[in-house]
Amino acid sequence: MDSINKLLTTAEDEYHDFKAQWYSKNDRAELIKDIFSFVNTSHHKDCYLIIGVNDNHEVVGVENDSNRLNTQKITDFLHSLPIANAHTPKIKVTPITVENHTVDVIVIKDTLDVPVYLDEDKRPKYANRPIHAGQIFARENDTNTPIDESASDYLVQRLWKKRFGLDLTIQQQYVSKLKDVNNWEYFEADKIGFLYNVDPDYCMFLEEDDENRYRVESYALGQFRARMDWQKLVLKYRNRTISEFLVVFLDGARFMTLTPNLGSINPLSDNLLTFQYFIADTLEYTVERLFLSMKQGPTAPDGLQKFNLFQRVVVFENKNQKDQVLDELSGKQDYIEEQCNPTQEEIDRCRSLLKMDFNVNTDLKLSEITGLKMYFFTGLNAVLYVVPCNLSCDMIYQKF
Repeated sequence: MDSINKLLTTAEDEYHDFKAQWYSKNDRAELIKDIFSFVNTSHHKDCYLIIGVNDNHEVVGVENDSNRLNTQKITDFLHSLPIANAHTPKIKVTPITVENHTVDVIVIKDTLDVPVYLDEDKRPKYANRPIHAGQIFARENDTNTPIDESASDYLVQRLWKKRFGLDLTIQQQYVSKLKDVNNWEYFEADKIGFLYNVDPDYCMFLEEDDENRYRVESYALGQFRARMDWQKLVLKYRNRTISEFLVVFLDGARFMTLTPNLGSINPLSDNLLTFQYFIADTLEYTVERLFLSMKQGPTAPDGLQKFNLFQRVVVFENKNQKDQVLDELSGKQDYIEEQCNPTQEEIDRCRSLLKMDFNVNTDLKLSEITGLKMYFFTGLNAVLYVVPCNLSCDMIYQKF
């Protein structure tokens, strides 16, 4: 809502456009043109058609507009079109209230399947004019391609570059390739790693880690075995190293995950409260999603292993969400400490688990682990008890 309100006071550009009223049946070709124009943008963000606001940014509303369409009706209309390669744009219509009026926002989702165009001539029923096969509409700044023209070669070239990722940095291209999870394959040859079959220039190798590191951390305590084994994951493009991450083999080396980041609530406090986390919109977490999505191979986790991992690891959508959550938690340290106090049953379970892999004192008492209890037990649940930030274990698990 805040982003839409900001757009209402911003001049039209290649991300949004204003319409005082909905498209009539006679103007369905214009609707196609405008949606296709926003799909065919060279940037990588969603776009917005804001209906019920005129070009002077005055809110006139659509509550009495007889031509209003919802998400399903526009989606059905788009599916009826002879779109080349069946790359139907994804849209969503969201009504919002602004200045006591209803404004409809058509969200046009970003896609790499550009350019979008028809492969047959089409004249929608009741429409005043047709859309021709091969006609490409595009958006540049605040202007759409006229309905009786096609986009310039320059704009079309930019769209093809977007489609094949040629407009991205190598790190961004890596993210795009990692999302194509079905085309990555685990291999063991002279080296061990993961190969992108579509383009073998993209390859990730596992290497030994020689650092002296912990053999158990809090997120390992949810598995059936606690010991951790560390390695390095090196992301390569041809012979160039793009990035490196630490990985750990968990549950008796039955599956592999990237090591979560360590965060803290009130880092200057004498009694430090820590948690483990990932940030979803990063190269790091895109690699993690690939590993979690793999169905076969010695590094692939099963459903229970994934679930147990993300009971102890927070996934933030982005850095801003992380900062907002920590800001809200900063004044609730006493409450969080109370939630993190382990029960005797939890201590016994932890002791039993550690005894399987380590020589742990069988008479371990609560007083002996007071300094470690936040290290072992602070995590996802403690955070979620305090802030409803839509990061439940079930929601995270269902993403994979």
